Amino acid sequence: MNALESLPELGIGFIYWPSLEGLLDLGESPIDVLEIEPQPFWFPPRSSSGAYELDPRAFDHFRQLLQPKLIHGVGFPVGGTVAPHPGQVAAFVESVNVLGAPWASEHLSFSRVPNNGVDVDMGFLLPPLQSPQGVSVAVANITALKARLPVPFAFETGVSYLRSLDGELSDGAYFAAVAEAADCGILLDLHNVWANERNGRQKVLDLIEELPLERVIELHLAGGQDYNGYWVDAHSDLVPAALMDLARRVVPQLPNLKAIIYEVMPQYVVANGISKSQLVDQFWELRDLWELRGRHAEKSLAVQTKENIEGDSMLPSPHVWEEAVRTAMTGSHEPATELAADLQADPGIGVVHALVRAVRAGKVADTLTLTTRLLLLTLGEERLQDVLEDFWDAVPSEEMASNEALNFVAHINGSPAGKEIMYLHELTSFELAAHRAVMTGEPQSVVFSVDPNLLLSALRQGHLPSRLIPGNFQVTVSPPFDPLARHASGRLTSNDM
Repeated sequence: MNALESLPELGIGFIYWPSLEGLLDLGESPIDVLEIEPQPFWFPPRSSSGAYELDPRAFDHFRQLLQPKLIHGVGFPVGGTVAPHPGQVAAFVESVNVLGAPWASEHLSFSRVPNNGVDVDMGFLLPPLQSPQGVSVAVANITALKARLPVPFAFETGVSYLRSLDGELSDGAYFAAVAEAADCGILLDLHNVWANERNGRQKVLDLIEELPLERVIELHLAGGQDYNGYWVDAHSDLVPAALMDLARRVVPQLPNLKAIIYEVMPQYVVANGISKSQLVDQFWELRDLWELRGRHAEKSLAVQTKENIEGDSMLPSPHVWEEAVRTAMTGSHEPATELAADLQADPGIGVVHALVRAVRAGKVADTLTLTTRLLLLTLGEERLQDVLEDFWDAVPSEEMASNEALNFVAHINGSPAGKEIMYLHELTSFELAAHRAVMTGEPQSVVFSVDPNLLLSALRQGHLPSRLIPGNFQVTVSPPFDPLARHASGRLTSNDM
């Protein structure tokens, strides 16, 4: 515990997005620390070595920001049977070293499932089986990751839209067992566990009683939204008043709390009309919350022993659980197992299914903005949704948005709908070339059969061109001057709706 106790107290901050950087220039905004989710600022592997590369210009920019930085992973959760990818771990460690983060964190979830010898990306952070075997899987992953990291590690308490199985450990007992056995910190995402309570899982205050609270080094707070009767961890609003009241009861019990981080997605700041003054007020409220840390803390009595984490011997193995979740999410009419059938009957699976598709649509729209607009203007919303549904059913999810976009381009260009849209191939070639220019730092050439200025200008203004001039036009796409231009929004793997 000494390593956790000696960590610096950093204060309050937010998850960094380029479009939120203006919050650092308000003067009256009390931002002490920034949390960087590094995967969106990596380049995917360019060779069979599988090594991910940091975007040097983005990380140079991060270093110039005055606040200390934390590293919070969103790409290789540590709760599943598929161990973190070595290429991602190497880039994660490099991110920590480059930015001098005093600790690092990742989600206690799983997002990849073995299937016929291939690890399939599920496109979402999913809940592990909360059993002694599930604890052992997570502990092995965390132990291996800790051996590579130069700083302490904390796992994030996850959100789950699924019902608990009979015999599973409670959420609090599971988190506690993993933390104690792996000897690591806890990132208590209070919005996640509050969402869990609202969706029928363990009550937050009961969970808190089961945690080794001295291991909680970081707290996340966020806003969410209703979806089909569930409260969704969408990072879409200010912190609800009820959650802030709950935080005021929890924070005084945390003796080693080192940071409080607010999570909000930039697109929701715009969509929900959240003003800068509201965000400043939110940060001052978090500042008041920060001052309450550890006031009523006592040594935790939640010691996990073999006897109180034995669980039910009839529970499935983590491999069987993950395969059942995968089968339930595919919507098979004849699930292979009774467990998969039970999961398919869980309304929470429908919520997860919708969230996965929203995330995948976001990856395509963020990477292929003009292509998506051309499809919408030409096909209409209903037919575009059909095209996306066909793509999701035919092609597995990809973790990196660039790879998801490449797969979508191949799918749409070969589909009947794609073949009827004029200039679609040229436009997709242009947008993919723009992405290659960012990745390689080298200009890329694209050929158009019509004047590209008229086509691109019209689409950027939100309409189809009224006229086009035919010809043979070669366009050179240069890397953007802004090192963060490709990272304005979106994220790799997310619970966001």
